[in-house]
Amino acid sequence: MSGNNDLDLDASSRKELESFIETQQAQTRVQTQVNTLAEMCWDKCVGSISSGFSRGERSCLENCVDRFLDTSLYLVKRIEDERAAAAGHH
Repeated sequence: MSGNNDLDLDASSRKELESFIETQQAQTRVQTQVNTLAEMCWDKCVGSISSGFSRGERSCLENCVDRFLDTSLYLVKRIEDERAAAAGHH
C-alpha cells in the first residue's frame, strides 16, 4: 500500500465513513463529559464513604444529577441537530 489514500473509497463510502467517525467522536465526547460530571458530583457532594448518604449528600447528589441530566439531554439534542444538519447537506 502506498500513497495518501490507502483505502480506495468512492465519494459516498468516504462520506459514510466520515459520518461514522464523527458520530463515534461525538459519542466519546459525551461519555467523557458523563464521566467528568459524575466524578465532579461525587467529589462535590460525598464527604466519605459510609453505609448511606446523609440528607445533605443526598440533596446535593440529586441536584447535581439533575444538572447532569439537563446537560446530557442538551448535548444529545445538539448532536442530533448537528447530524440532521449534516444529513441535510448531502
